[in-house]
Amino acid sequence: MNTDREATNDPIESDAPEDAETNDSTAQTTINPPNPSKKRKRKFDKTKPLDSPEDEAIAQYLATPKSIREFKSFSELAAHFNISRMTVYRRSKDSRILERVEWLLTHHKLAGDLIARLNWGRIVAGQVKAAVAGNTKAAIFCKERAWPEQEGFIDLFRK
Repeated sequence: MNTDREATNDPIESDAPEDAETNDSTAQTTINPPNPSKKRKRKFDKTKPLDSPEDEAIAQYLATPKSIREFKSFSELAAHFNISRMTVYRRSKDSRILERVEWLLTHHKLAGDLIARLNWGRIVAGQVKAAVAGNTKAAIFCKERAWPEQEGFIDLFRK
């Protein structure tokens, strides 16, 4: 038994060193940092174009009907922006791009409905002229507009 006071204050040596030497290639991590930084996500605004022109073009491509698309395929779109076809395909699955597509589709539908309502008189007049000329589909359209089926009215006479 060692009775020297100085001998008891010596640090205990073990096989595993307490202070690990860090290598420049490996990052040292701490288990509980004192003040972890909070990453705040910016709220995504679907009404504004996407930051990347490629991403906005992909969203526009997906939201446009096939018959009026500027680019006929992902390959043409990729060639225009000088990126690979698979990159375009993968980006088309991104949630931000899909949210933008959803907004564009809703916006285009509302705009189309508004145009149809503004020109409704001309549309019906054209259908009437076509029905008078013998177009059966136009005649059916005019009949449905002039005499819409009312279930309550028909049920009175069927009893």
